[in-house]
Amino acid sequence: MKHTAIAFLLALLIAPAWSTDATAASEVSIQVTSIVASTTASEGQRSGDAPVIDPKLSSYGEKLESLFAYRRYSFAGSSRSEAGFGAACMFQLPERFSLEVEPERFESEGPGRIEMLVTLFHDVQSRDEDLRDERGRATRREIVLRTRIRLENGGVVLLGGPPVGDGVLLLALSARR
Repeated sequence: MKHTAIAFLLALLIAPAWSTDATAASEVSIQVTSIVASTTASEGQRSGDAPVIDPKLSSYGEKLESLFAYRRYSFAGSSRSEAGFGAACMFQLPERFSLEVEPERFESEGPGRIEMLVTLFHDVQSRDEDLRDERGRATRREIVLRTRIRLENGGVVLLGGPPVGDGVLLLALSARR
């Protein structure tokens, strides 16, 4: 009887650790970095010079230069969130854009890959009075882009986006299980 009670107590103490590990394995950590890319040269930059890349974007430097032909890349913000498979998380982006990311199970190529449904929204002014937001502005959400991406666990994908200010919005998405 004494051994049964000890075994039961140990099972209760260890069970939370098992469930935490199972929960952690089903969560995906997602990071979105917003980048404003522009064809406008920086002050003193000549046409043959390499692009100017914000130091906060140095880890993306080579990829930005090889994929895009802009003269300047500026850091606009970064945010991280966690979501379970089938659950979406929302990221606020510059200039009334937002990004919804929903990790989905993708086992056909092994557990080292992550598939995500990515939707880029833009909040635009609306004449419909029923669509007022928390600040009392009449807005409606338009889908700008909806795509499915696959990347290696811990990998990064760069997406070219819509015009913002004097450039375009680029997004660096990374995900890790």
